[in-house]
Amino acid sequence: MQSYRLYDAFEDLPAHKIVAEISTGALSHNFSTLRSLVPHSEPICVVKADAYGHVADICVRVLLSCGCRFFAVSCIEEAISVRKICDGEGAKANILILGYTAPSLASSLAEYDLTQTLLSLEYAKELSAAAILSGVSVRAHVAVDTGMNRIGVCANTQAECISAADEILEISRLDGIILEGAFTHFARSDEELSVTLSDDSHTRLQGERFIRVKRLVEERGLKLFYHACNSAATVRFPEFAFDGVRLGIMLYGIYPSRYLGGLGLMPVMKLKTLISHIHAVPVGESVSYGGIYKAQSDTYVATLPIGYADGFLRSYSGAPVTVRTANGDLKARVIGRVCMDQCMIDVTGLDVSVGDEVILFGEDPSDLRRLATLADTIEYECLCLISARVPRIKK
Repeated sequence: MQSYRLYDAFEDLPAHKIVAEISTGALSHNFSTLRSLVPHSEPICVVKADAYGHVADICVRVLLSCGCRFFAVSCIEEAISVRKICDGEGAKANILILGYTAPSLASSLAEYDLTQTLLSLEYAKELSAAAILSGVSVRAHVAVDTGMNRIGVCANTQAECISAADEILEISRLDGIILEGAFTHFARSDEELSVTLSDDSHTRLQGERFIRVKRLVEERGLKLFYHACNSAATVRFPEFAFDGVRLGIMLYGIYPSRYLGGLGLMPVMKLKTLISHIHAVPVGESVSYGGIYKAQSDTYVATLPIGYADGFLRSYSGAPVTVRTANGDLKARVIGRVCMDQCMIDVTGLDVSVGDEVILFGEDPSDLRRLATLADTIEYECLCLISARVPRIKK
């Protein structure tokens, strides 16, 4: 069984105290499920941040085998890595960089056949000049800002939509730029649908602005590849599924909000550790730093060799975990503050032993949501913070 260590200096040993199991079957299932929702749109699989912590080397290969031929990443380093994986599989795929790339790297963008997001007309002109200087042409998609207010040509008002279309046409005429697509990004597609703006949802308003720009561009005779939907919008707003949809967090079996569910998605990552030590704590004694937990009665405590340096956050105190024993699964909870490399769980009355497997999340999509709630954050962050020292095991 191959493990994937992100610390190159670490030895690949046959046993680990912590592992993140990556289920290729779950990833395939999720891809097929999401693809079936909008069968006429091309799936753009987002594998940035090392596939949300799931290891791009595993996930890209699986997704290629499922038929995906379009990936999105955050930066050129990720894009080159994905290109090399695709080349190794003998697969031709589009790779879109969603973030900024220094214009001076135009030759690298062309060498690896990458598609660069154009953040503005000014940026497009800079990239064009650099491409001309290098004697290359760079494939590109232009970002259209319809309300995220992050990157892109502005298209909030009617006047701005007209200006955005004009800018897109101007970009299309730049030497050294091969403009192939345009996209926008929804800021609130995972929110409760009763959240409205001008008697319509913010997402619908953004979608209408994008359609307005799209129509103006097409009226001028320019044909592009359009995409707007992220994971949540793919499910909730399929009318905006245009030519492609960007599948992110839901590919990995996690719903982006409590307003989504019921699709039968399967968590791709399962974080597991083991019991390394068991001891009795008398009534009145405290556990871990700061003494925030005091035993109300004689308590048995098991120590787990995982902590916030592994991505199991300090704020996860009180989190439920599952101890897998020879006699079945038992529920326990984290007590006291999570330490850098260890944490403790209450196993009073439970028939557990040193070496028993402990599942921290990944049995059910709701597991990670509970942890995110404890940390006052979102599931995306919980996944991305699983540390590089935790080996990923392909299952």
